[in-house]
Amino acid sequence: MNVEKENPRRVQLAVKNGFDRLRRYRKARAMFIKEYAGQYYASVKGMTGDSPINLIFHTIRTLVPNLVMQNPVNKVTTQVAAYNDYAWLLGLALDDINKKTNFKNILRGGIVSALFAMGVFKTGIANSGQIITWGDMNIDPGQVYTDLVDLDDLTIDPSCRIINKAAFIGDRNRVPRQILLDDPDCDHDLVMKLPKSFHPDAKNKIEKLTQMNLSQIEMTELQDYVDVVEVYVPDADALLLIPDPDVIIFDDYIKGEPFYGPKEGPYTFLSFTPPVPNNPLPVSEVSMWYDLHLMANKLMVKSMEQADRQKDIGIYDSSGADEAEDIRTSEDGDMIAGNPDSVKVVSFGGQNRDNEAMLSQMQIWHNYMSGNPDQLAGLRSDAKTATQAQILETNANVIIEDERELIYECGAEINKKQAWYLHTDPLIKLPLSKRTPGGGYIQFELTPEQRCGDFLDFMFSLKARSMSRLEPTIKNELVMKFATQVFPNIMNSAMLAMQIGVPFNVQRCLTSLADQMEISADVQDWFNDPEFIKRIQLMMTMGPQNAGKAGSAGNEINQNGNFGQNKIAGLGAQQNQGFQIGTPQPAAR
Repeated sequence: MNVEKENPRRVQLAVKNGFDRLRRYRKARAMFIKEYAGQYYASVKGMTGDSPINLIFHTIRTLVPNLVMQNPVNKVTTQVAAYNDYAWLLGLALDDINKKTNFKNILRGGIVSALFAMGVFKTGIANSGQIITWGDMNIDPGQVYTDLVDLDDLTIDPSCRIINKAAFIGDRNRVPRQILLDDPDCDHDLVMKLPKSFHPDAKNKIEKLTQMNLSQIEMTELQDYVDVVEVYVPDADALLLIPDPDVIIFDDYIKGEPFYGPKEGPYTFLSFTPPVPNNPLPVSEVSMWYDLHLMANKLMVKSMEQADRQKDIGIYDSSGADEAEDIRTSEDGDMIAGNPDSVKVVSFGGQNRDNEAMLSQMQIWHNYMSGNPDQLAGLRSDAKTATQAQILETNANVIIEDERELIYECGAEINKKQAWYLHTDPLIKLPLSKRTPGGGYIQFELTPEQRCGDFLDFMFSLKARSMSRLEPTIKNELVMKFATQVFPNIMNSAMLAMQIGVPFNVQRCLTSLADQMEISADVQDWFNDPEFIKRIQLMMTMGPQNAGKAGSAGNEINQNGNFGQNKIAGLGAQQNQGFQIGTPQPAAR
């Protein structure tokens, strides 16, 4: 799409059609999210409620921590051997950015969005690379970051079949009018014509779930908000700023400028379901569980109401009224004279056992469809046969591994876009530190001097299982196994290899095995890795050097490969050094 030749009004109408295409998809998602949040999230119901067993919430609460519990560890590789050290440094910089921006929470939010529909991430650099800077005001200028885009604010090419081949992608933003007026590149006349923030379909947006009885008049008067849409056009490599086309359409753009960013664009999409042919929107996973969730809750409510209606009453003959009263007022162990057949206790109502069996079967079916969250959560399986238990276990392993692979690929794609800004920044000066064997840290910087090769020379991935966290008891068992079994066996293998003359890198082998067991952080101080120390030395020489004697900022590597602080000599030592180098002494009187 050539934005220079296209009529701006036609472009804005196309953006409006993009919003309209997602309308039904958004309404279904809103219905699912209301069930996930439960009836007590935004309103108050009776004692029983409508959803006493929230299977959707249980499933999502189980899946999210199984997929992401901590920030990922980036792995940057290249086929050009000379660039390996820079690739390692670039991966270290991405790890630092992930910690500063709390990337873990962004991914967890994206997983929840992907389970209901699809996760949409937007990557940029603060105060640069975006057409508006309102969303990143709390981020330091020049900081690379990633945000979530809500489906209610997303628009795509209304005629596209594959979302990555859309003619345009955009998202709606609510910003203060003054932010646009302070931007010299915006058309200030059009900015003044923008109506106050208002959306005709606002009642159907998810944000209204807790705003149903609130008025935005006070907030609108406090801060003059307006709705604008930022549109990315891949063919033109441009960003456009237009008004919300559902509210007003102008004859021109509010702002337009070239896009500064990676060629893949700022948006990254996450979906856990196979694609639908010739459609850009994925199938919602929750839509597969929703009906079972509703039916299970209906049966649960019915069983609870039946149990609540159950009662035991006594029926007696009128001639035995006195005996019946004596029975009613008696206590445990009392003896009463009379005919025991004159009073009979009868039960009415009560829970239907068939409903209980059906409810149990509903939960099993829900586990079939959702990948057995009960097993992932460490709960007992409701399978009644060995075959059912095997099916549930297989589903749990296959589905969770597939979803984990998808989230790792999505995270790697996001970090690749972040790395583009690091690689192309001509003024970058990012302080980094790396923990060394023995518990110390080495300090160096990512600067333009370290940059090597073209960005296309590098490949980005996340270290397997780096976002998972082992349970403390299991971790302790693995550490003990590593110390008592793995370590001695590797040393025996090393001695055998030495005897027959086969080269064997013990440190590299131990490091790799610790990585596979996910305990490398706990055992990395047990041994030194010569390759790691060599890489640190090389990276320090590639960075900017001190004007005086060559060395690192506060740290040095001695001949044995150990790290230590540069010591400052005392006055006596300095005087002795002066004698050794022939410092002129004052003449004798």
